[in-house]
Amino acid sequence: MSLNDTQTETIARDTLAACNQTVRDVAGTPVLVLPEGFKAADLAHLLAAPARKRGTAVLNDAESFVAVVNDQKTEDTRIFSTINPPTFTAVFNHNAATAGWGDHKAQYNAPLAPEWLAWAAMDGKKVGQVDLAQFIENNLVDVVFIDKSAPGVPVGEVGSPDGSTLLEVCRTLEAKKKVDFKSAIRLADGSTQFTYDEDVQGSARQGQLAVPEQFSLGIPVFENGAKYRADVRLRYRIQDGGNLIMWLELIRPHKIIEDAVKQLRADIAAQTELPILNGSPSK
Repeated sequence: MSLNDTQTETIARDTLAACNQTVRDVAGTPVLVLPEGFKAADLAHLLAAPARKRGTAVLNDAESFVAVVNDQKTEDTRIFSTINPPTFTAVFNHNAATAGWGDHKAQYNAPLAPEWLAWAAMDGKKVGQVDLAQFIENNLVDVVFIDKSAPGVPVGEVGSPDGSTLLEVCRTLEAKKKVDFKSAIRLADGSTQFTYDEDVQGSARQGQLAVPEQFSLGIPVFENGAKYRADVRLRYRIQDGGNLIMWLELIRPHKIIEDAVKQLRADIAAQTELPILNGSPSK
């Protein structure tokens, strides 16, 4: 027998011995006992298909998330959701009647809509009157009219100007960028009246400008989502030298996001026929 034949026989004998090692049960878990110098190899990649489902599908909208959940759900499926940040996670092999691996999932991290992000970026940002006016004018399509005398509007609630009224205010603010603002008083209708001095052909002239204290938006919170009402306050400060600094203040934006998440939960629960659990799945 040649040296090569001897080596081949030895390798074959050792391989056969390794394959015949004892499989023991340790607290319900099978354990393969191998001799020193050997290791077990995972050959799952050689199968025609995986032995079980696993992995996480990441979806970009609620409709796609619902479609995947309805396609993959079993009695062991659980859906989890958080508000901050807004997330939805379906675990198809979660711990239920029996233990589950918890590694087959679908996830929808509800992205905020561009409209919401734009207004949120201006929340509390102090800018000059012209910059603020130009921002409002560029996003005027988001402004909605709220009639404070209309049915369904709470008594005493401040009404919201319509787009044309706000546009006129913005253009006036843009035109008065070289005036000296002196004072501001609040009028009976809730608006603020500014008094300013303007130099017209070498002579000082006093003028007045009324600016609404509050207006309303109708914008989606999430991409491709339903629109929600968001109320916005106009804030100001007259600096030394007569410069007017203004900023926007979104009124309780966290509650709007909370309401939007709750509505999404209700919609997803109805379409998947699964309860939504408030929290995150175990890692």
